[in-house]
This record gives sequence, C-alpha cells and structure tokens, in this order.
Amino acid sequence: MINGFKLHETAIAPAASAEILNCVQKAWGFVPNLHRVLAESPAALEAYSTLWGIAEKTSFTAQERHIAYLAIIYENECTYCMAGHTNLSRMAKVAPEAIAAVRESRPIADAKLEALRQFAAKVTRQRGAVSEADVEALKARGYDNRAVLDVLVLAATKLISNYTNHLAQTPNDSFMKGAEWTVPGKLKPAV
Repeated sequence: MINGFKLHETAIAPAASAEILNCVQKAWGFVPNLHRVLAESPAALEAYSTLWGIAEKTSFTAQERHIAYLAIIYENECTYCMAGHTNLSRMAKVAPEAIAAVRESRPIADAKLEALRQFAAKVTRQRGAVSEADVEALKARGYDNRAVLDVLVLAATKLISNYTNHLAQTPNDSFMKGAEWTVPGKLKPAV
C-alpha cells in the first residue's frame, strides 16, 4: 500500500468505522480490504456502504448492475474492483462472455446490456457530459430516465471505491484469485 494508508482491523479501527466493519463481516463473512482502508475515515466508509445499499435499490437487475459496475470500473482502471466485481458478477450469474467482453472493452452480444455498458462507460469517461443521442440510445433499448439517473448512483459508488484503491493501492482479497486484471493503461497520475 502507498501514501501511508493501512488495512484497519475492526478491533482497532475508529469506533464509527468498527460498527460498519462488523456489519460488513456479518453480511459477507469477511471484511474486504477496501472497507479496511476506508475505515480510516468513518465518513468515507459510511458513504461507500450507504451508496452500496442504495445501488441495490436501483431499477437494474443484478445482472445489469454488475455490467454497469464493470463498465465504470474499466473506465476508472481499478484493478482491485475489477477483480472483485468479476467474481461478484459470476456469483450473480452474469454470463461469462459478457464479463469477458466488458473486461476487454468489447461489445456484449445482448443488445440491451451492450447499450447499458456503453452508457455507463461514457458517463464515467465523460464525467456525465453525455449527449442527447447517448441518452436516446440507452432509452431505445428499453431503459428510461430513472435508469439514466440510476447509472449515476452506480458511478458514485464506484468513484469512492475506485479512487480509494488508486490512492492506497489496495491489495486484492483472497476471493479475487483468478480474476486479476491488467489495466489498459490510459490513466496517468497527475503531476
């Protein structure tokens, strides 16, 4: 890890973070390294945990949510989240071909999922400044304005995790074995 970040253990994390880490432990059976890094800031950990829960309430199916997450992660070049969400996508029964396509920035065979992948990627890459044609392309595949805004919820969730992992160089968790990812290398650190 870099920049002085550390992996907090629940027992010695700030009290407000320890409570959230305990909830994560109960829900997942372990505490992911991302959460252990975020524990440094109870506000950051709470924001991420809250957004994660809100993302589950979007209009998207689990499959759609994972495709959008993977597209956002691809654009943000987050190796930690790509490995984690690859395996979470597998657990959610996302088609292996669709996962591979997003990881490699290739079109998905399913036209509706491909429209979502493209839109989530453009929102992330262009920081929300997408065209009316981009919105219409998503809507033409059966989505609506709620879905357009729900992509922002997913992007906000991944902004916290992807940026945290860039700042801290968060090490992968053991459940990510076999899902490692090499970034395309478009992002360059600021100077």
